Amino acid sequence: MSKYIYARTSTTDQNVDQQVDKLTEKHIDATVFREQVSGKSTDRPVFNKLKEKVTTGDSIVVLSVSRLGRNTVQVLKFIELMKEKSVAVIVEDLGGIDVTSSMGKLVLTTLAAVAEMQRDEILEKQRIGIDRAKAEGKYKGKQKSNKTIKACEEAINLITKMDYSKMKAAKATGISIATLYRYINSESIEL
Repeated sequence: MSKYIYARTSTTDQNVDQQVDKLTEKHIDATVFREQVSGKSTDRPVFNKLKEKVTTGDSIVVLSVSRLGRNTVQVLKFIELMKEKSVAVIVEDLGGIDVTSSMGKLVLTTLAAVAEMQRDEILEKQRIGIDRAKAEGKYKGKQKSNKTIKACEEAINLITKMDYSKMKAAKATGISIATLYRYINSESIEL
């Protein structure tokens, strides 16, 4: 019977060590799995590796439900999979409750639904704010960085002076073809 800690942050700007430090205080003998990728993503290589590694009698410890994912259905599917494998999933912020148990699943389902609702509310407020800013003529959308502008200008130069295709010019300058097309359209460049 092995114990594993799964610590995740959504971006590389965030410090995953804070979760690890807190969890290893209580679970000294646990093997730590760290990951820095959004919980929205189903393509989480470390998480997927952990799911494959665990066997009957093992346990996975996380700091909070949100570390497992941002989607209620996704989290519940994971918990059901672990329950089928007889693997405990312990959530420290819930008092160390095993969410594969009946009581744990009830608590988890409620909290996962609340977390998803909060995320939806944040996105709705953001959309309302953007709509308002657009109506007031204040919204400019995502602004291009100087680096992107320079890369686009360099790509245009390759197209016009070196007879590169748009695709080849985009690759050569390290931008996506979609970024190049957006730049061409926004600047009304005739090629």
